[in-house]
Amino acid sequence: MTLDESKTDEDILDVEHGVSLIADKKLSVHLEGAIIDYIDSANGGGFEIRTANSGGGCGDSCGGSC
Repeated sequence: MTLDESKTDEDILDVEHGVSLIADKKLSVHLEGAIIDYIDSANGGGFEIRTANSGGGCGDSCGGSC
């Protein structure tokens, strides 16, 4: 995941609660129903993606097993 300020023809734009999310059309199906949150902790910060398919709070990157 990267932060980007421009949108291409291959992207979709979604705005929720005043926050804009740009995602590749091909990958957007995987974000359907996902919760994206920014977590700040003593170990650093980062985005957490929770999807309906992941059993954990780390998104699909580890298969929901972390």
